[in-house]
Amino acid sequence: MMTRKELHDELWLLTKGMLQDSRIETTEATVVKRWLEEHQLVDEFKFTVEKLDRFLADGYIDRFESKELVESLGHALQRLNS
Repeated sequence: MMTRKELHDELWLLTKGMLQDSRIETTEATVVKRWLEEHQLVDEFKFTVEKLDRFLADGYIDRFESKELVESLGHALQRLNS
């Protein structure tokens, strides 16, 4: 099992480009969702996974959903880093 630090570092590497340009495309969101589900730690990412499920239900991430996901991923990274 990965440590919180290792999870943080891997999630940061996965999302760094998305977070830096503040934009998450549909295909990126799908990859992130899969990673979060595979690395779930006692529901650590449950809120973000549920949000991704809702946003991906129509097969498209719009700009408002993208902005909300950027914020949610930033919070997930902060929680892992604490």
